[in-house]
Formats: sequence, C-alpha cells, structure tokens
Amino acid sequence: MMGSTGSKLRAFTAAIAATLVAANAAWAASPAQGGSAVFDNLIFVVIGGVLMALLASVAGGVVIAVLANSVSRFFRRNLPTDEEMAELRAELREVDQRRPRQIRIEITPSAEPFVFSAIGFVACFIIFSLALSAVPQPVRGEAMPHGEEAKPAESAALPKEGDFGKITDGLPKGDPENGAKLFNTAGCVGCHSQKKGERLVGPSFYNLWNIAETRVPGMSAREYLYQSIVDPNAYIVEGYQAGLMQQNYAAILSPQQMADILAWIEARHKDEP
Repeated sequence: MMGSTGSKLRAFTAAIAATLVAANAAWAASPAQGGSAVFDNLIFVVIGGVLMALLASVAGGVVIAVLANSVSRFFRRNLPTDEEMAELRAELREVDQRRPRQIRIEITPSAEPFVFSAIGFVACFIIFSLALSAVPQPVRGEAMPHGEEAKPAESAALPKEGDFGKITDGLPKGDPENGAKLFNTAGCVGCHSQKKGERLVGPSFYNLWNIAETRVPGMSAREYLYQSIVDPNAYIVEGYQAGLMQQNYAAILSPQQMADILAWIEARHKDEP
C-alpha cells in the first residue's frame, strides 16, 4: 500500500516538471519573450488548474488508501477466526438440541371436514344448552317426611270452582308451622323465593298476602291464594307464563294441608317491610 502511494507521488512530481518545461518553452517562443499578458494569464490558469486537479487526485487517493488500510486492520483484529466460528456453531447446535421441541398440530386438507364438523357440533351443543337453561323449569321439592305426605282428601279433591269465600271458610283451622314444612316438601321452595325482588320460576312470596289482596277485584287474599294453588292457570301474573306451576295440587293436598299453607303465608308473608 505504501509503495503504491510513493509511485503516485513520483508520478505527480514528474507531471509538474513536464508542465513547467512546456510552459517555459511556450513563453520563450513567444515574439515578445513572454507573449502577450492575456496569453500568459491563460497559460498560468490552465497550469494551475491541472496542478490542483492532480493534487486533489493524489490527496484523495492517499486518504482513501489510509482509511482502507485502517478498516482492514480493524476487521482483521476483531473478526472471529475460522476456528472460533466453528466453536460458536457447535455451541449453537448443542443449545438447539437441548431446547424442548414444540408440538405442532397441522390440519391437512383431508381432515378439515371432520374438524369443522366437530366444531359445529360443539357450538350447537353449547347454544342448545344455553337455550334450555334460559327456559324456567319447575323444580320439585324434597320428599315429605313420613306422615306428612300430600295426599287426596278422603272424600274428594279440593274444588276448583264455586264460591271460594265459602270454600275457604269451610277449611279447618290452619297450622302455620306445618304450612312452613309443606312449603319445603310440596315443591314450593323450588319455584318461589321468600326474598324481596328475587325471581325464580314463579313470583316471590315476599309480602305475598298483601299482594294477593290486590290481584283480582272482589277476591280476598285467602280466596286468591286458594285458587292460585288448586287452579294455577286461572290468573297469570304479568311477566310469567301458564303451565309452569304443578297442576295437581287440588288432588294431592288435603283440606287441612291447604289450611296450613294459607295460615303460614298469612303469618309469614303479611305486612313485610
């Protein structure tokens, strides 16, 4: 690299000398031993331009050569050798072998119909299950204790029609404590909450006695509740649908059990705050 730079400097010196000789010959050959002033100025401008171009070329070459040499030495000192690169590749292969393999599941075109069928089945199953859960279903209560079974009256079923005032007046005296047991064992607890504002399959029993007095004009709370038990579809509360309540209470409840339930509702769910 340094030999190439010296050659350029020698060539640059020879070019300057040749230019000066040519300029001197031209000046000596002029008629006035130097020629006109215009011709002299032109010669010196041309000579100066050539010299500046040569100087810039040589200087640029020297700078580029120095920079290239410096970059080359830098990379020679800092780049890893072939042996180091071989060791690095070996370490990377070893690390890759120790790394746990990831399981990849690929669905081929032939398997796509089965996959889509399975996804559609699961989606339909979920939608169908949600639709069923959204429809209220009557819930049966616990089995009645021995001796407390709901059973038909000895003579006949409870009447569903007639003068409900006379019918309810003819019932025996009710026992609220036994009525509370019947609420849990006859299936009422599964469909009716006793909390304010809590809705199950049917309306809440909260303050039910007072609400029953306002349901049907001309009917007392006792008459309305009796009819609602023996004939649930006679009056449907707004927001509910017919057929949700068990329809055979008139046949399975005795007059005493009906009286007990009515007595419990009056004692427990009347004038609630």
